[in-house]
Amino acid sequence: MSLRTKLLLSNSMPLILFVIISLAFSITQFRSAIYAEKEGNLRSTAMAALTFYTSRGYGDYNRRSDGNIWRGMNFNLSEETEIVDDLKMETGADITVFFGEEVAVTSLMNGGVRVTKLKMDQRILEHVIKNGDQIWFKDIVINNEASQAYAIPILQESDGSVVGALVASTSARGFNATIRNFILTNLIVVAVVLFIVGIFVWWHVDWYAQKFSEVTDRSRQDLLTGLLNKLTFETDTKKALEKSKEGLYKALFIFDFDNFKKVNDNYGHLAGDEALKAFGNILMRSFRAHDIIGRVGGDEFMVYMPDLAKENLKRADEIANEVLDALKQVTLTGGATGFSCSIGIGTSNEVVDFATLYKVADRGLYIAKENGKAQAKRMDKTEVKPGDKGDHDE
Repeated sequence: MSLRTKLLLSNSMPLILFVIISLAFSITQFRSAIYAEKEGNLRSTAMAALTFYTSRGYGDYNRRSDGNIWRGMNFNLSEETEIVDDLKMETGADITVFFGEEVAVTSLMNGGVRVTKLKMDQRILEHVIKNGDQIWFKDIVINNEASQAYAIPILQESDGSVVGALVASTSARGFNATIRNFILTNLIVVAVVLFIVGIFVWWHVDWYAQKFSEVTDRSRQDLLTGLLNKLTFETDTKKALEKSKEGLYKALFIFDFDNFKKVNDNYGHLAGDEALKAFGNILMRSFRAHDIIGRVGGDEFMVYMPDLAKENLKRADEIANEVLDALKQVTLTGGATGFSCSIGIGTSNEVVDFATLYKVADRGLYIAKENGKAQAKRMDKTEVKPGDKGDHDE
């Protein structure tokens, strides 16, 4: 997983989780509020129906202290539909009065025809008729349609027995649509907010990733020459060696500036730094883009060339000579010129580790210096014997 992806997730996940939790909480609260409002509206509608019936002389209905109602007179309401129809027109709620399990009167219609036969829902029968509970149903099927309803038992005044039920109900379709619209609206708002915040987070992450990349690059680089530093060079080369194919040659170059101390002593450290920068530029121009190049010491550089066919080994020698020629042409600001270096090249077509290949190249460097410096010496792993001295051996 890339750094940018990690930063994006770490910055955005808390916000996304917060938004999801907040959205879920608001939906829950909204559902609870709208259910409570619906319950109150249906209860009020039911009581209004009783009040209208009583005021018009179709019965003597009164509300008890426990919220239930009792019936004092038993008039047949089945022929009086005006009140329930008026209430439905005003409130949008259907009123159904049951005596026992039979419908006495209702505003429910099927295809414009008033319902006369309506099976009482089992929950109304169980809770209201049998138990005498006043109850609110969030979801109930009435007249074959999903509905919400508020049911009130009708009690006989003389003995308090349940003789029927008053049910105020509305279709759940509009109610569910309201909830869906609320959720959809909130999702749109959340999406817009997340999009805007996401742009900001992405910009912030992108900026941070760039800065982190710059810092990381600097930590990998030699600050003077811009090449890889010693640790990074060795790490990258070791990884490349692990991936190298047996049969193809790999070459490790060690470059050591000849008599570099005299440059600092005679021309100053600024001149020495200028010479090292110039040498780094020569190496960058001379080698392939995928070759690994680093400054591994004060005046010492190394290059790793992977995947060389046998017939291309001479190219390693050619590059070494090109570097020697280019270094001779360097002229510093103060006029110093005529620089040279010694080069050791270690090669092998076997699977080798960094330490082994380094020992071969170091042996070549030792021989180049012994032969008078300002030259290159290529050695193959098969040519180096245990105990052969290298330039860095004490």
